Parts: sequence; C-alpha cells; structure tokens
Amino acid sequence: MSTVAAAFILLISAVLLVCKLRIKFYKRWKFHPFDRDECVGEEMDYDVYLCCSSEDNNPHGKHILELIESKGYRVFYHLRNFLGGVPIMENMMHGVVRSKRTVCLVSDNFLQR
Repeated sequence: MSTVAAAFILLISAVLLVCKLRIKFYKRWKFHPFDRDECVGEEMDYDVYLCCSSEDNNPHGKHILELIESKGYRVFYHLRNFLGGVPIMENMMHGVVRSKRTVCLVSDNFLQR
C-alpha cells in the first residue's frame, strides 16, 4: 500500500510542478497548447467573427479589428461583411458559422442592445 501512496504523491507533485512552471515551459520550448488550429480541414471563410455593438466601432472595435488583422487573421466584421437586405440575425449566424472563432467585445453598449 505504501508503494501506491508514494506513486500517487509523486504523480500529484509532478502535476503541481508542471502547473506552477507551465509559463516557463511554454517560453523555453515555444509550445503552447493553443498554438494549434483545431479547424484544419474545415472550410471556413474567416478565422474570427468579431462581434460588437455598432456604437463601439470607434475606437474600441476598430482598434481590435486592426490588431487581429495585423496578425494575418481573416476577420468577419459587421460593418464590412453584413449583407444589405438580409436580417441581422441571419448575417450574424453566417458570421458565426463561417468563422473558426468568435470574439465578443462586451461593453455597456453591447449589453443595452
């Protein structure tokens, strides 16, 4: 029984050590668990659907849009990609379904709508 207890304690110690030093490990070996793309092979038009209130377009929404696009990501943005004559909910669904990720800028303006 003491062998099982010792192995359990050793395992728990190793997990705690890795959790505590994970940032140093990531920096040292340049590996992060979120560095891979889970959507490989799926035909997505956009990398990110940026969802925000139209009242947040300047400066916050526009700034976040520019930051994401400066990294080379394709962004679905409502002021640019919504189709005229199509209901807002359909445009939003199209953006979500055709994008790998959704980023929401949750602000007071967003919550009031």
